[in-house]
Amino acid sequence: MDIKIYDKLARRYDLATKIVSFGIEEIWRSVFIKNIKKFIKNGVMIDLASATGEMSKVGFDKIYFVEPSSEMIKVMVEKFKKRGFREENFEVQFQERPYIKLKKEKKEYIIIPSTAEEFKIDEKADLITAFMAFRNFDDIKKASDNINRHLKNGGYLAIVEMVKDDSLMSKLILWYMNNIVPLIAGILVGMKEEYKLLGKSINSLDEKKILENFKDYDILVNKELFFPIAKMYIMRKNERENIKS
Repeated sequence: MDIKIYDKLARRYDLATKIVSFGIEEIWRSVFIKNIKKFIKNGVMIDLASATGEMSKVGFDKIYFVEPSSEMIKVMVEKFKKRGFREENFEVQFQERPYIKLKKEKKEYIIIPSTAEEFKIDEKADLITAFMAFRNFDDIKKASDNINRHLKNGGYLAIVEMVKDDSLMSKLILWYMNNIVPLIAGILVGMKEEYKLLGKSINSLDEKKILENFKDYDILVNKELFFPIAKMYIMRKNERENIKS
């Protein structure tokens, strides 16, 4: 992942995402959250590649947001403060494990400036989410191993990702991502070349690359979201197996 791209995009990220996806990504997120709630209502949650923190809509009382872009984190903190959260604790970047903690009544948000491959949290999660995140991981195997270490036995892993397949619709959407989205992004945010990387990242990711890392998990949901290029997976870490963590 080129963090500089996300640093540059941060202030316009939410708007640009809505426009280039025609609002569909927001619908995907809503459907994703509704499906998560069928299996788990609350607990400790870790959200990976959090961007501006939209997965806070899951509503858990304690959420760790893992995000490597410092500019995205600034936007995230501003959004949470506007919603009444107050900064409880801040540890600066040169410390070994920095974080920003925000609280509002019973809710506690902890922002970790790190990647899916490298983050470290002292407690294990009941739920780990990755919404449009896997294609940005530099090392999917390393990130998956870290996910497994941080998820409780019996905990849930929930993923939405755009993955390639051989269908005509998928090919059309990829053409749109590769050719039209960069033009729109160039007009809106002056980032034509950067958005060309989006289609390339989807081209490099298929379902097998995700699921092969979670063979010991029970797959509860595996389905398309409106367009065949977007898939949702909800898995449960198998309590019956002695999974290495």
